[in-house]
Amino acid sequence: SSPLPAAMRARIPSGKFWGASLGHLGDLDGDGAPELALASPTDDAGGTNAGAVFILSMVPLPAVDVRFKQGVMVELSMAADGATGRLASGTVSAGDQLGAYGNGVSALDDVDGDGVGDMLVGSVADADGATDADSVVVVMLETDGSVKGQQKITAGVGLTNGAALALAAEDRFGTNVAGMADWDGDGVPEAAVSAHLDDNLFDDAGAVWLLFLTATGEARATYRIATQLPLSASDAFGRGLTTVPDNDGDGKQEIAAGAYADDDGGNARGAVYIVFLQSVGGVGGTAEYRAHTKISATSGAGWVPVSPTDSQWFGYGITLMEATGSAAAVIAVTCHGDDDGGNEAGAVYVLALSSPSSGVAA
Repeated sequence: SSPLPAAMRARIPSGKFWGASLGHLGDLDGDGAPELALASPTDDAGGTNAGAVFILSMVPLPAVDVRFKQGVMVELSMAADGATGRLASGTVSAGDQLGAYGNGVSALDDVDGDGVGDMLVGSVADADGATDADSVVVVMLETDGSVKGQQKITAGVGLTNGAALALAAEDRFGTNVAGMADWDGDGVPEAAVSAHLDDNLFDDAGAVWLLFLTATGEARATYRIATQLPLSASDAFGRGLTTVPDNDGDGKQEIAAGAYADDDGGNARGAVYIVFLQSVGGVGGTAEYRAHTKISATSGAGWVPVSPTDSQWFGYGITLMEATGSAAAVIAVTCHGDDDGGNEAGAVYVLALSSPSSGVAA
C-alpha cells in the first residue's frame, strides 16, 4: 500500500511533474514530525498548467508502513482558490505553473509573528507583472498547513515603502526561492528569489533578488545580485539557489547560486557562486554583496570535475546539507549532463565549503 494519503494518490496523474519542487516546512503542528510541500507545476486543477502545491503531514517515528497522516492534505491550486484555508481567489491562473521546477517551494521563518513557520511559493509562468516575468507568494500558514494569509510579489505587486522590482518578460522570477534569516532587525525573515533569465546585465545572464519582508509579506526593499559578478550572456545565474550558513565568520549567512550554462573550461560546463553578504544600514537596512567565490572547471581550489566535458550543467540545482566539523557548510550540486557513467548519465557533487579564499574544502 502507498504511504501517501488517498486524496494525494488520486491527484498524481501522469505528466504533471508531481514532486518537481519539494520543500521541508519544519514541524508546523508540533507533533515531532515535519510537514512537506510538494509541487506539481503542470497540474490542471482549475486551469491548464495552473499548477498545484500539496502540503502533507508526516507521521512521527517510529512509523510502520504509513509515513504520512492519512486524510490530511492541503491543496493550493486554481481550483481551490477562495476556499477557507486556501489561497485567495484569483491567486493562481491557467498557465502559471505554481510551484515551479527545482526549488520553487521553500520554508520561511515566521513572518506574521504567530509562532508558526511560513512558506514561499514561486510560479514559473505568472503574467501578473509581465508575461512570464513570474512571481513569488509569501504564504502565512496555520499549524495544520492551511493558509492564514498571503502576499504575491512581482513587478508592481506586493511592494511597499518605495521598493522596486525591475522585472521583464521571461525573466523567470520565482523559479527558485529560499527563505533567509532576519537581516534588517525588524523580526521578520527575508527571501532570496532567482530570475535566471534576467537580461539586466546580458541576455539571460540571470540574477538573484533579495526581498526584505514586512510582517504582512510585502517587500519593503529589494536588492539584485548580478552586476557584482563576472557573468556572461546565457549563464542562467540563479537556476540553482540555496542559502548557506555563515562561511566567512561575520555571523551572516551566504547564498549559493548556480550558473549552469557558464562556459569556464568549455561550453556550458557550469559554475556555482558562493556570494558573501553584509548588513547595511542597521535596523531597517538591507543585506548587500560583499564578495564572492566562484567554483567552476577553472576556479575554486579543491574542485576537480570527474568528467570534464561540455554541457555538464554543473549548478543546475543546489541544496544545503548538514554543516559538519570544520566546514561552514556542505552543499549538494547537480550536474545532470555529466558523462562519467554514460552519455548525460548525470551526477551529484557534494562540496564541503571552507573559507572564502579557497572555496571548496573537499
